[in-house]
Amino acid sequence: MTYLRALLAVDDFTCALSDTLGRQGALSAAFRPVWPGARLLGPAVTARTFGTDLSAVFDGIGAAAAGSVLVIDSHGVTNSAFWGERTTRAALERGVAGAVIDGACRDVHAVRRLGFPVFSTAVTPNAGLPGGRGDVNVPVAPGGQPVHPGDLIAADDNGVVVVPQALIAQTLALMAAEAAERTPRGAAPDLNTPPH
Repeated sequence: MTYLRALLAVDDFTCALSDTLGRQGALSAAFRPVWPGARLLGPAVTARTFGTDLSAVFDGIGAAAAGSVLVIDSHGVTNSAFWGERTTRAALERGVAGAVIDGACRDVHAVRRLGFPVFSTAVTPNAGLPGGRGDVNVPVAPGGQPVHPGDLIAADDNGVVVVPQALIAQTLALMAAEAAERTPRGAAPDLNTPPH
């Protein structure tokens, strides 16, 4: 996992991951960072919302282990936010690495000030309301891309990439091997050069 931590510091690391996955794995271009320079990497904890009910989001934060990424499938609802300052503060207390939302975020200045990485398909000032509905740690499909609990989620200014859990070890091994091939013997691997 040392390589995984090193990967987060690499420029354009989502491009390298996508290349290693055969130029696949990215969510649609609609998923953008809420603030420039945001980046995240970690295993998925999933939340599937119901309408504008954000209960599953808080349940997902409660279920998330430190270092995980909350992936919220709100079925593309963009007129109500599923993330904001309250959820950011709750996630930071749990050590959550970031959030990816197929839907809207709000409180953008607070989220940026707190330094919490959020990638969403929209921004709106309208807030969702808790109503007790939704599911956590179930398969979801943000933007039509399947995501399962435990899949590796990576995001930077280029977008969001999903590495299926069954392919994580193989993908990281391929990336490390390709980085080592490009590095002269005895020198540290240049992780900033993406695999071919």
